[in-house]
Amino acid sequence: MSNVLTMEKKHRESAGEKVDGFLTRNRVVILAVFLIAVVAAVAAGLYFGIRQSGFKKGLAAIDAIEYTFTKDIASADAPALVERQNTAMKALEPYLAKKNIVGVRANMLAAEISYEKKDFSTSLGYWLAAIDCQKNTYVQPVCYFNAASCSEELNNNEDAAKYYEIAANSKEFLLSSHALFNFARVKETSGDNNAAATAYKKLVDEYPYDNWASLAQSRLITLKAEGLIE
Repeated sequence: MSNVLTMEKKHRESAGEKVDGFLTRNRVVILAVFLIAVVAAVAAGLYFGIRQSGFKKGLAAIDAIEYTFTKDIASADAPALVERQNTAMKALEPYLAKKNIVGVRANMLAAEISYEKKDFSTSLGYWLAAIDCQKNTYVQPVCYFNAASCSEELNNNEDAAKYYEIAANSKEFLLSSHALFNFARVKETSGDNNAAATAYKKLVDEYPYDNWASLAQSRLITLKAEGLIE
Protein backbone atom coordinates (compact mmCIF):
# COMPACT_ATOMS: atom_id res chain seq x y z
CA MET A 1 0.00 0.00 0.00
CA SER A 2 2.82 2.42 0.83
CA ASN A 3 4.29 1.93 -2.66
CA VAL A 4 0.91 2.68 -4.24
CA LEU A 5 0.48 5.81 -2.16
CA THR A 6 4.00 6.93 -3.10
CA MET A 7 3.23 6.50 -6.80
CA GLU A 8 0.00 8.44 -6.40
CA LYS A 9 1.83 11.24 -4.64
CA LYS A 10 4.46 11.45 -7.39
CA HIS A 11 1.70 11.41 -10.01
CA ARG A 12 -0.12 14.30 -8.36
CA GLU A 13 3.09 16.30 -7.90
CA SER A 14 4.06 15.78 -11.56
CA ALA A 15 0.63 16.81 -12.78
CA GLY A 16 0.63 19.80 -10.48
CA GLU A 17 3.97 20.99 -11.81
CA LYS A 18 2.91 20.47 -15.40
CA VAL A 19 -0.06 22.80 -15.09
CA ASP A 20 1.74 25.36 -12.94
CA GLY A 21 -0.04 24.50 -9.76
CA PHE A 22 -3.31 25.98 -10.91
CA LEU A 23 -5.05 22.65 -11.09
CA THR A 24 -7.57 22.34 -8.37
CA ARG A 25 -7.27 19.42 -6.04
CA ASN A 26 -11.04 18.99 -6.11
CA ARG A 27 -11.35 17.04 -9.34
CA VAL A 28 -12.95 14.41 -7.16
CA VAL A 29 -16.31 15.75 -6.17
CA ILE A 30 -17.68 12.50 -4.86
CA LEU A 31 -19.53 13.94 -1.90
CA ALA A 32 -20.99 16.97 -3.66
CA VAL A 33 -21.83 15.01 -6.76
CA PHE A 34 -23.34 12.22 -4.74
CA LEU A 35 -25.94 14.66 -3.40
CA ILE A 36 -26.79 15.52 -6.98
CA ALA A 37 -26.89 11.83 -7.77
CA VAL A 38 -29.38 11.09 -5.02
CA VAL A 39 -31.76 13.71 -6.34
CA ALA A 40 -31.23 12.56 -9.91
CA ALA A 41 -31.75 8.93 -8.93
CA VAL A 42 -35.11 9.79 -7.43
CA ALA A 43 -36.03 11.68 -10.58
CA ALA A 44 -34.92 8.73 -12.67
CA GLY A 45 -37.08 6.46 -10.56
CA LEU A 46 -40.09 8.66 -11.18
CA TYR A 47 -39.25 8.92 -14.86
CA PHE A 48 -39.26 5.18 -15.31
CA GLY A 49 -42.45 4.90 -13.30
CA ILE A 50 -41.63 2.86 -10.25
CA ARG A 51 -44.78 0.83 -9.84
CA GLN A 52 -43.60 -2.36 -8.28
CA SER A 53 -43.55 -2.44 -4.52
CA GLY A 54 -40.24 -4.32 -4.69
CA PHE A 55 -38.55 -1.27 -6.20
CA LYS A 56 -39.97 0.99 -3.52
CA LYS A 57 -38.93 -1.41 -0.80
CA GLY A 58 -35.41 -1.66 -2.20
CA LEU A 59 -35.00 2.11 -2.46
CA ALA A 60 -36.31 2.54 1.07
CA ALA A 61 -33.81 -0.04 2.31
CA ILE A 62 -30.91 1.75 0.66
CA ASP A 63 -32.11 5.09 2.05
CA ALA A 64 -32.06 3.51 5.50
CA ILE A 65 -28.54 2.14 4.95
CA GLU A 66 -27.34 5.54 3.80
CA TYR A 67 -29.00 7.31 6.73
CA THR A 68 -27.43 4.95 9.26
CA PHE A 69 -24.05 5.33 7.59
CA THR A 70 -24.04 9.12 7.40
CA LYS A 71 -25.86 10.06 10.62
CA ASP A 72 -23.45 12.04 12.84
CA ILE A 73 -20.57 10.67 10.77
CA ALA A 74 -18.51 13.81 11.33
CA SER A 75 -18.11 12.92 14.99
CA ALA A 76 -17.16 9.28 14.38
CA ASP A 77 -13.56 8.32 15.17
CA ALA A 78 -11.52 6.12 12.84
CA PRO A 79 -12.55 2.72 14.31
CA ALA A 80 -16.21 3.77 14.35
CA LEU A 81 -15.98 4.94 10.76
CA VAL A 82 -14.48 1.64 9.63
CA GLU A 83 -17.25 -0.21 11.44
CA ARG A 84 -19.87 1.93 9.72
CA GLN A 85 -18.29 1.34 6.34
CA ASN A 86 -18.18 -2.41 6.83
CA THR A 87 -21.75 -2.52 8.12
CA ALA A 88 -23.06 -0.47 5.22
CA MET A 89 -21.20 -2.52 2.62
CA LYS A 90 -22.55 -5.76 4.04
CA ALA A 91 -26.08 -4.37 4.12
CA LEU A 92 -25.80 -3.32 0.47
CA GLU A 93 -24.81 -6.77 -0.78
CA PRO A 94 -28.37 -8.03 -1.54
CA TYR A 95 -29.05 -5.03 -3.78
CA LEU A 96 -25.84 -4.71 -5.81
CA ALA A 97 -26.79 -7.17 -8.54
CA LYS A 98 -30.28 -5.81 -9.18
CA LYS A 99 -30.68 -4.57 -12.75
CA ASN A 100 -32.84 -1.57 -11.98
CA ILE A 101 -32.72 1.75 -10.15
CA VAL A 102 -32.25 -0.12 -6.88
CA GLY A 103 -29.02 -1.63 -8.16
CA VAL A 104 -27.92 1.77 -9.42
CA ARG A 105 -28.40 3.37 -6.03
CA ALA A 106 -26.77 0.47 -4.17
CA ASN A 107 -23.67 0.48 -6.36
CA MET A 108 -23.33 4.26 -6.15
CA LEU A 109 -23.36 4.18 -2.37
CA ALA A 110 -20.91 1.27 -2.35
CA ALA A 111 -18.67 3.23 -4.74
CA GLU A 112 -18.68 6.27 -2.50
CA ILE A 113 -17.82 4.23 0.58
CA SER A 114 -15.01 2.43 -1.26
CA TYR A 115 -13.61 5.74 -2.43
CA GLU A 116 -13.59 7.08 1.11
CA LYS A 117 -11.57 4.00 2.04
CA LYS A 118 -9.15 4.88 -0.80
CA ASP A 119 -9.96 1.56 -2.43
CA PHE A 120 -10.06 3.19 -5.85
CA SER A 121 -10.10 -0.02 -7.88
CA THR A 122 -13.15 -1.32 -6.03
CA SER A 123 -14.82 2.07 -6.20
CA LEU A 124 -14.28 2.16 -9.97
CA GLY A 125 -15.91 -1.24 -10.29
CA TYR A 126 -18.99 -0.08 -8.43
CA TRP A 127 -19.34 3.12 -10.50
CA LEU A 128 -19.21 1.06 -13.69
CA ALA A 129 -21.60 -1.50 -12.22
CA ALA A 130 -24.05 1.30 -11.43
CA ILE A 131 -23.97 2.27 -15.11
CA ASP A 132 -24.64 -1.33 -16.16
CA CYS A 133 -27.51 -1.82 -13.73
CA GLN A 134 -29.85 0.36 -15.77
CA LYS A 135 -29.02 2.12 -19.01
CA ASN A 136 -29.87 5.71 -19.87
CA THR A 137 -30.54 6.97 -16.37
CA TYR A 138 -29.93 10.56 -15.32
CA VAL A 139 -27.17 9.46 -12.98
CA GLN A 140 -24.93 7.93 -15.64
CA PRO A 141 -22.86 11.11 -16.16
CA VAL A 142 -22.23 11.23 -12.42
CA CYS A 143 -21.03 7.64 -12.49
CA TYR A 144 -18.78 8.24 -15.49
CA PHE A 145 -17.31 11.37 -13.88
CA ASN A 146 -16.43 9.50 -10.71
CA ALA A 147 -15.20 6.47 -12.65
CA ALA A 148 -12.79 8.89 -14.33
CA SER A 149 -11.64 10.17 -10.93
CA CYS A 150 -10.94 6.62 -9.79
CA SER A 151 -9.05 5.92 -13.00
CA GLU A 152 -6.85 8.95 -12.36
CA GLU A 153 -6.10 7.74 -8.87
CA LEU A 154 -5.09 4.43 -10.45
CA ASN A 155 -2.81 6.29 -12.92
CA ASN A 156 -4.93 5.13 -15.85
CA ASN A 157 -5.16 8.35 -17.83
CA GLU A 158 -6.53 6.64 -20.93
CA ASP A 159 -9.67 5.44 -19.18
CA ALA A 160 -9.90 8.66 -17.17
CA ALA A 161 -10.01 10.71 -20.37
CA LYS A 162 -12.57 8.36 -21.89
CA TYR A 163 -14.92 8.58 -18.92
CA TYR A 164 -14.52 12.34 -18.52
CA GLU A 165 -15.36 12.80 -22.20
CA ILE A 166 -18.54 10.76 -21.87
CA ALA A 167 -19.60 12.82 -18.85
CA ALA A 168 -18.75 16.06 -20.65
CA ASN A 169 -20.90 15.11 -23.61
CA SER A 170 -23.93 14.65 -21.35
CA LYS A 171 -25.43 18.11 -21.60
CA GLU A 172 -27.93 17.48 -18.81
CA PHE A 173 -25.01 16.88 -16.43
CA LEU A 174 -24.60 19.87 -14.14
CA LEU A 175 -20.83 19.44 -14.11
CA SER A 176 -20.32 18.94 -17.85
CA SER A 177 -17.96 21.93 -18.08
CA HIS A 178 -15.90 20.54 -15.20
CA ALA A 179 -15.78 17.15 -16.91
CA LEU A 180 -14.63 18.75 -20.17
CA PHE A 181 -11.89 20.65 -18.36
CA ASN A 182 -10.74 17.48 -16.64
CA PHE A 183 -10.69 15.67 -19.98
CA ALA A 184 -8.44 18.39 -21.40
CA ARG A 185 -6.25 18.38 -18.29
CA VAL A 186 -5.73 14.62 -18.46
CA LYS A 187 -4.85 14.87 -22.15
CA GLU A 188 -2.34 17.59 -21.32
CA THR A 189 -0.83 15.58 -18.49
CA SER A 190 -0.49 12.65 -20.90
CA GLY A 191 1.44 14.84 -23.34
CA ASP A 192 -1.31 15.10 -25.95
CA ASN A 193 -1.24 18.88 -26.07
CA ASN A 194 -3.14 19.21 -29.34
CA ALA A 195 -6.07 17.19 -28.02
CA ALA A 196 -5.93 19.18 -24.79
CA ALA A 197 -5.97 22.47 -26.70
CA THR A 198 -8.95 21.36 -28.78
CA ALA A 199 -10.88 20.51 -25.63
CA TYR A 200 -9.87 23.74 -23.89
CA LYS A 201 -11.05 25.73 -26.92
CA LYS A 202 -14.33 23.84 -26.97
CA LEU A 203 -14.82 24.67 -23.30
CA VAL A 204 -14.16 28.37 -23.92
CA ASP A 205 -16.55 28.41 -26.89
CA GLU A 206 -19.40 26.46 -25.34
CA TYR A 207 -19.20 27.76 -21.76
CA PRO A 208 -17.85 31.31 -22.16
CA TYR A 209 -19.02 32.53 -18.74
CA ASP A 210 -18.03 29.42 -16.79
CA ASN A 211 -15.16 29.48 -14.28
CA TRP A 212 -13.73 26.34 -15.90
CA ALA A 213 -13.67 28.19 -19.22
CA SER A 214 -11.52 30.88 -17.60
CA LEU A 215 -9.07 28.23 -16.44
CA ALA A 216 -9.14 26.67 -19.89
CA GLN A 217 -8.27 30.02 -21.46
CA SER A 218 -5.32 30.33 -19.06
CA ARG A 219 -4.07 26.92 -20.11
CA LEU A 220 -4.32 27.82 -23.78
CA ILE A 221 -2.26 30.95 -23.19
CA THR A 222 0.36 29.00 -21.25
CA LEU A 223 0.58 26.17 -23.79
CA LYS A 224 1.01 28.64 -26.61
CA ALA A 225 3.59 30.68 -24.70
CA GLU A 226 5.60 27.51 -24.07
CA GLY A 227 5.48 26.62 -27.76
CA LEU A 228 3.52 23.44 -27.12
CA ILE A 229 0.69 24.42 -29.47
CA GLU A 230 0.42 26.79 -32.38
